[in-house]
Formats: sequence, C-alpha cells, structure tokens
Amino acid sequence: MDEKTAFRHELISAWCGPAFLISFIIFWVIIGQNFPNPSPALTAEALQARYAENLGSIRLGFIMSMIIVVFYLPWTALLSTQMARVEGRFPVMAYLQLLGGGLTVMVVSFSAFFWVAAAFRPDQDPATTQMLTDLGWLCIDLQYACTTLQMIAAALVGLADKREVPLFPRWACYVTIWCGLSFLPASLTGVVKTGPFAWDGMLSYYIPYACWLGWYTIASTYMIKEVHRRIKASEDTALANPSLSRA
Repeated sequence: MDEKTAFRHELISAWCGPAFLISFIIFWVIIGQNFPNPSPALTAEALQARYAENLGSIRLGFIMSMIIVVFYLPWTALLSTQMARVEGRFPVMAYLQLLGGGLTVMVVSFSAFFWVAAAFRPDQDPATTQMLTDLGWLCIDLQYACTTLQMIAAALVGLADKREVPLFPRWACYVTIWCGLSFLPASLTGVVKTGPFAWDGMLSYYIPYACWLGWYTIASTYMIKEVHRRIKASEDTALANPSLSRA
C-alpha cells in the first residue's frame, strides 16, 4: 500500500471518532430515551408503560446504536497504531488498548440488544420487559473495566511519549486516568436501585458517562492532529527530496 492511501485510511479512522460521538449522543442518549434513563426502582408495569409510550423512539435509537458503535473500532485500531509507534518493539499497551476498545464495542452492543429485545414484544409479560431492561443496564455498567483499561493504557503510553510533539499532552493523560477511574462507582449498580450509585444516579451514570464522552472528544482531537502532522511531515520530506518522491 502506498503512503498516500495509508494516510487516507488513518484520517478516515480518526474522523470515525467524531462520527461515533455525535451519532451516539443522538441515537443512544436522545432518541433511545436515555436522558434521563429509566430508574431501576420502576415497577415492571411502569417500565412496560414507558416502552409503550416511546416504542418507536426506543427501537430506532438502540437499533441504530448497534450499527453506529462500529465507528469505535477503526478509531480504536488507529489509536493502537499511534500508540505502537511510541512503544516501539514491545507495544503491550497498544494491544491492551485494542482489546479494551473491541470489548467496549461488544458491551455497548449487547446492552442495546437487550433493550431492543425488550421492545420487540410490547404486549409481553411486564416481568420479562423488566428483566431484559435489567440485563441491558447491568451489562453496560458492570463491565466498565475493559473501557477503563483501554483508557489507562492510552494514558500510560501518552505519559511515556518523549517525542518533541507527543501524541497526547500530559494533562490529557492525567484526565484520561481520572475519567477511566470515574466508572468505579458503577460497581454498585448490581446492588442498589436508588440513590447516586444506582444506574440512573449521578455517580454511576451522569458523571462517568460524561467523563467517557469528554475523554473520547479529547483523544479524537489529538489523534486527528497526529495524522495531519504525519501527513505534513511526509509532504515536507517529499519537497526536500523530490527524487524520493518520484521513486
């Protein structure tokens, strides 16, 4: 593959970050009725009524979420590539980040799948709808560790980057670690149904999800800058050595 094509693939992968971010907020958060999200304290009948009142929106939001989450994969692959350039011969953190990103996609996909299944038969037993809803929220909240590891791996490589212009500034790396650890309170979503630690609570939903989206925005910004920086360096090299460019 020639360098120009490789750069084009990197740029597309980098812009998959903003594409995922915007579409995820539109479909998963807004159209999927997750702002606010349903309380785990709702009775089965109240939850069933919530699905019935927002059936079309919930179906569209989560079916589309299962599709658009794939944007996270090329973005994750590019981040691993950029991290591997920093690590050199032993890109352990790059591999860890790649695995964490891939598992994050599966967690988000399966949670949306359970909610689509809950909306598939709106006239079913309310207890079944409640169980499927519980499975979706417990799936996405209790399996946060793969995303946390992805974020911490990226931060550690960023902190070890000694290049003149690093992939991420140091402040962004520390913010990334803090954002990754912000998911820890979600561990209690498997126990409590009310309060800040429930899956609709401030400490288990609003803060960690906002932190994750904030980290994703910061990382995407610097990843796009890194691709453009490499493209410019390649162009400058070609101008300085026209014989290499013709070769």
